[in-house]
Amino acid sequence: MTTAPVAERTLRPLRHLAWRTTAAGNIALVVPGAAVAIVIAAQTGRPVIAGVIGLVSLVVAAIVILPALRIRTLLDPDGITTYWTGRIGGAHLSRSQVARAVIRTIYNGDGVSTNKHLFLLDSGDRAIHRMSDRWWTDEQLLAVAHHIGAKLEALNQPVHLAEVRRTARSQLLWSERHRITATTVLVVVTFLLCLGFAALCTGAL
Repeated sequence: MTTAPVAERTLRPLRHLAWRTTAAGNIALVVPGAAVAIVIAAQTGRPVIAGVIGLVSLVVAAIVILPALRIRTLLDPDGITTYWTGRIGGAHLSRSQVARAVIRTIYNGDGVSTNKHLFLLDSGDRAIHRMSDRWWTDEQLLAVAHHIGAKLEALNQPVHLAEVRRTARSQLLWSERHRITATTVLVVVTFLLCLGFAALCTGAL
């Protein structure tokens, strides 16, 4: 389905979610322990450790909050420009790069709930942009699809990720194509980060 370009417009995600509460909860996992460690390190004459713990806490807070505040999609005359969706800063996607658009409903890992995903595909059927109604509204997904002006295909029947891997593997993220490897890497990295932060806090004692 092809439609005329709409006027320039900025779309912002998360406005339909209680993301501030989630962000505050994630920060609260780190800040209390870090604050205690900083005070102890400062009182025992270890300013370097106190500074490092404080810096790590600020980085964690920034990672949680900054993207949520900065992520947006601009519908501009030539296509779309996204900010903080796949990398730091902005990335432009022109209409000429998009061969077709697909809206697909995919089951989440629990096998019960689903999310609707918009895939913008190039001539090789590879996904060059993707949005999900976990973060964006249905109206926003359609607004982007219509603004790009490429042929839009809506697949309303929910499918499991395994089916998408079988039929449209190139449209998925690396972590979705290799779930076991991705899960292993995530667990190991998370463990190492927790271990490192624990070592910093222990060093303050």
